[in-house]
Amino acid sequence: MSEHSSPRATRLPTPRWLDARLVLGMLLVLTSVVVGARVVAEADDSVPVWAAARDLAPGANLATGDLVARRLRLDEGAARYVAASGAAPTGFVVVRPVGAGELLPAGALIEPGQAAERRLVTVPVERFHYPADLRAGERVDVYRTKPPEGGKGAAPALVVRAANVAGVDDGGGRLATGGAGVGVVLSVAPDTVTRVVAAVQEGEIDLVRVPAGQP
Repeated sequence: MSEHSSPRATRLPTPRWLDARLVLGMLLVLTSVVVGARVVAEADDSVPVWAAARDLAPGANLATGDLVARRLRLDEGAARYVAASGAAPTGFVVVRPVGAGELLPAGALIEPGQAAERRLVTVPVERFHYPADLRAGERVDVYRTKPPEGGKGAAPALVVRAANVAGVDDGGGRLATGGAGVGVVLSVAPDTVTRVVAAVQEGEIDLVRVPAGQP
């Protein structure tokens, strides 16, 4: 070799920290791909359904503002609720209480022409003889207790089972403040009105809440 020849070039080794960054970058990319695929898959499994925007009482005709669309994963239970893939079921009649935020069950609606006749009757109820937080859309069993005769009290009698509460009127706070009670508006069948009115005249009324989901 000539004394004037150039020395052989040597390649510097790649720093190990570059390999670590490359591996970490690849892991981050793979993780993003997996997470993105899962999100897309879950979104594809969700279905749009209608939910109540406010409390809906039996007998109410649905208006546009009564409903809001939700996307949820319901698996096999989606058929039990009203799908929001089409137009809102405005004009349909609610046949059972639906609470605010509750998904709208398909069995809770009927077409306007199929609605059963209902009557609204107000019953006075004394303080502590009804649930303090009673509100429209709930259901109550109505009991009547006659005043004592000859020092012997009568047993309570069931007047109406699972009556729909259409409203609660406390007279703008006047009745509740005075402790006299409230007027509860019940939605009942026409052939039940006489029985309810007679019960009010005959004795004291007690309202017992029917828990949601029970017949």
